[in-house]
Amino acid sequence: MYDFLKTTALVVSVGAAAFMASGATAGQGISSIDVKAQVGAPQGSNALDLYPTIADDLTREILSRVDTTNDPEGGVISVKIKRLSLDGDTILPDSAEFNELEGFLSYEGGSRDFVEMIRLSARTDEQAVPEGFVSVAPSNADFYDAMLAAFADRIVELVPEEDITSGS
Repeated sequence: MYDFLKTTALVVSVGAAAFMASGATAGQGISSIDVKAQVGAPQGSNALDLYPTIADDLTREILSRVDTTNDPEGGVISVKIKRLSLDGDTILPDSAEFNELEGFLSYEGGSRDFVEMIRLSARTDEQAVPEGFVSVAPSNADFYDAMLAAFADRIVELVPEEDITSGS
């Protein structure tokens, strides 16, 4: 009886290891990330003049949050950044401040396909500073990094969790 249990346990553990190694317990990972900045507005926009590397910067943020794969069955993330604005105005000031970021996420492959609009709006609330504290506004670089990080976080929230990791 003891030998039978040992043999059964061995078969089960080898089978489970093979199942896990096959990737059947996790998604394939992300095989492609394509981010484009096509910022425009009827009244014009200077956002790409002020942030010419925004597509590359957002790509790096997304890559830091997902597993990638060379498997053609992996998911494909496509993002189009459509608008950067300061309180709705797409002509940004010389200081390059913005507090709204909008774009589309298109996801194909993996467990399901979808298109989703992502709209971020950030506001500073000077009134929320406790008495006795001094409010320190973030620099434009800090704010830019935080907006891109929040956009990438939202992408990761929307993409099915099982498709984000490759199981390796």
